Formats: sequence, structure tokens, C-alpha cells
Amino acid sequence: MKKVEANRYPNSATLFKFCKEALEIRYEGNVKVIDQDVGAILGYDPADCSHWKKGKKNIRALATLRSIADHLNIDERLLIDIAAGRVGLEEAVFEYRGYGAFALNGKSLENLKKEFFKNPAKWQNDSGLNSFEDLFDVNRQEVSKVAEKVLASGSFTEAPIYLHEVFQLYPNLQLVGSDEIDTPVKVTSEGSGTELKTTVTYRGQEMRPYMRFLIAKELYKYLCRSANPVAIEFADTPDEVLDIQANIFAGMLLVPANILRKEVETIDSSLDIVMQLAEPFWISKALMNQRLRDYMENFT
Repeated sequence: MKKVEANRYPNSATLFKFCKEALEIRYEGNVKVIDQDVGAILGYDPADCSHWKKGKKNIRALATLRSIADHLNIDERLLIDIAAGRVGLEEAVFEYRGYGAFALNGKSLENLKKEFFKNPAKWQNDSGLNSFEDLFDVNRQEVSKVAEKVLASGSFTEAPIYLHEVFQLYPNLQLVGSDEIDTPVKVTSEGSGTELKTTVTYRGQEMRPYMRFLIAKELYKYLCRSANPVAIEFADTPDEVLDIQANIFAGMLLVPANILRKEVETIDSSLDIVMQLAEPFWISKALMNQRLRDYMENFT
């Protein structure tokens, strides 16, 4: 019987799987990605590629990870985290995909305009016809005020923001951890309007950074759909805009501008600034990069 060598380097095997999924995302399903495509990133022959895939080859040299980062156009720090076992495959792929849109623009905006002018009644409600500009205004300034009101109601003044404490502010909203779900976050609701009751469940007992973002998004959607006083003006917001607003809100809730300013004053500018800021807020480096860009553009 042939002896099969054990998976000696499981994190390297995870890195291989991540690279393959990253290539599939890049090609948007238009190209079938095979194992040799992953090996080609590092110039590996089929044997070396097979060893990498099966975890028999340790991939953790900084120069090697930098080569992968350059090929995938990705922050090498994410690859370092994968190679060190600090980030699993699901979380790594989520980070690679990014945290979604924080503005309505580009191709998504053009496609939405085309669809709206073909069928404007799709988004109208009892209040009558609305213009495209009125319906799809992200209204970042007002979203910022929603986040500020939530933070003020709980007197949150330091990082990190504890989401369990935030959820306790709303009697019809629950946040629980469970090992029984197969997705990072699951939402169940009953009722509607002010009677809406929602439970947000995250997988496992450890709330990973990307889960915190997804949970914060669900909090915003609950506030809007339940016509909560802090977000009542967004109660009828189209789903296309609501998701973008939820991204903005989640960033602001997890990294409030006033707390961010205080943390910036304490960091060592000679070290990795993004990492120093991401750690106290319990968010990923990718989200901190996004939040810093958002803050520098708007100062809120």
C-alpha cells in the first residue's frame, strides 16, 4: 500500500486554495482556473504545484508571498496572515472581494439608470413618483448622523465598539453566536415595521472582524426597515441604496470618527499605521484602509 504523506503545512494548502479562488474571482467565471494556473504564479512545475496544493510544501518566505501579492494585486499582509494561520480561507476570500460599494457610481450606477428608465414603477411607493436622483441618493451625511445617534445612545467613547452592547439598545433585536449555521452571519426576522423582530446569528463563538462588519450592516438594515426613529427617513430606501448605506454605516459604527482621531494621535508613524489602527477597533486591515479613505474624503 502506498504511504500518503500527511498534510505537513495546512496553512500553505489554505494559501493554495485562496490563490485559486482569487483567480476565479478575477476572471469572473469566464476562465476555468486549474491547479497549474496557481502553480504558474510562482513558476512551479506540476510536481511542485501538487506538493503546494497538498500542504507538503511550506510557502511562507516573504519574497514568495510578495510575488503572489504582485500577481494578484493584493496586500501582501493578507497573504502573510493566511500563511501564519491567522486568517482562514473564507475570511481571506471575503477580504479579497472587498467590503462592497461605499458609493453608487461606475458601472453599477449606469446599469441602475438603464433599469430605472425602463421600469420606474418598480421602485415607487404610495408617496408617488420619485426622480432617479431622489430615489437613489445615498445621502452619506444623514447616514453618518444615524451612526452618531446609535453611538451616543450607548455612550460609546472608546475602541473597540462592542456589538453585543449595541444590540442590547434595541429590544426587538438579538445577536447570538452558534455553531449550527453554515454561513458567517444568518438573519431571521418576523413581523414588519415597528413590530419587526430580528435575530442576527454569527457562526461560532468568536466574532471575527469580517463578521463584525456584516453584523453592523444588519443592524443598519434593521433600524431602517423597523422605522426606528434614528433611521425613519430611510424606511423606504431601495435595496440597491440600502446596502451601500449599510456599508457606510458599518464603517462609521465600528470606527467612529472621533475615536479614530484619538487613536491616530497615539500611533507610531514609523510602524505600520493601518495595522496599529485596525487592532484596537477589532477590524481587518482591508476595512481600515477603506475607512481611512472614507474619512480623509469626508472627515466624518
